[in-house]
Amino acid sequence: MRALWQVRPSYYSRTLWALLLTLDLLPWPWGEDILARLFVARAFLRTARLRQALRWAACQPRPRWRLALALCAYQGRLVAQASMLGRRGPDELRRFVLVRGGEHLPAPGRPTIVLGFHLGAKGSDVALKLAGHSFIRLGGPRVSRSWLNEAWRRFQSTGQIVVPIDDTKFLSSALYEARRRLLDGGTLFTLGDGHGRPAFQLDLPGGPLPIRSGWLALRRHTGAIVVPVLSHMEGRLQVVTVHPPLPPVDSDSARDLQACRAALGQLMQEYVRRFPEQCPSLVYWHPDPGVPSGEPTTQALRSDERAV
Repeated sequence: MRALWQVRPSYYSRTLWALLLTLDLLPWPWGEDILARLFVARAFLRTARLRQALRWAACQPRPRWRLALALCAYQGRLVAQASMLGRRGPDELRRFVLVRGGEHLPAPGRPTIVLGFHLGAKGSDVALKLAGHSFIRLGGPRVSRSWLNEAWRRFQSTGQIVVPIDDTKFLSSALYEARRRLLDGGTLFTLGDGHGRPAFQLDLPGGPLPIRSGWLALRRHTGAIVVPVLSHMEGRLQVVTVHPPLPPVDSDSARDLQACRAALGQLMQEYVRRFPEQCPSLVYWHPDPGVPSGEPTTQALRSDERAV
């Protein structure tokens, strides 16, 4: 227990980390359900957060109070999902995962970016891997009791480019390594709203979703196909939907950016309409634990192009 305490991620308070370590001892889904209820209770103790949820819920065509409380509960579930709370290994999770639209993923050998988002259920990349899809993950470190056990460590031991928290210098080399993998015909999973400086915003009911430029730089420098994925919960089942690819890279950068914005905007509008209670990131916008938001190193990518 002491060793686990010493690896507490900086983005978790001591209280929350102790709570997560304790709840993880319970069989799934007890800890997740308890955490969801505790986050609802916390909203009444930290009323500023409840007011935020109510303001956002008022912009949606749902009963305001019911949606606000569902949103708070879902935020607790997201924390549990990020920690794999009570999940002892991949085999235990596999039967609770469903992937739709897998035919939109290109055949191996074509540079491909699988683009996830903070909206909805955590771990789209995990769900896709459990469904048999292979790729490199570009993202922050994952630390919890479950992630540190042998079964999950084996699962995530290969195929990762880990980006330390708030380390913009390392982000430069991580993006360059991702670029190299893509140019070799690899498939990369990353977050469209996770890495790099802001590129544009998607205007959604109740507030914007900032889209960052790391994946855009990789797309422009490699010509990779970009396949958006969105994840939601249907009861205990996590459903990951793979959508058709974004338009190919346009030589006109302004027109290219607008095409990506239009395509993603349509997807996100539909997602928020269908699953508003699963969108706490639009209310309490913070990058995921371990996902830096510093400047992408587009210049670094350009400077070494001759070496590729």
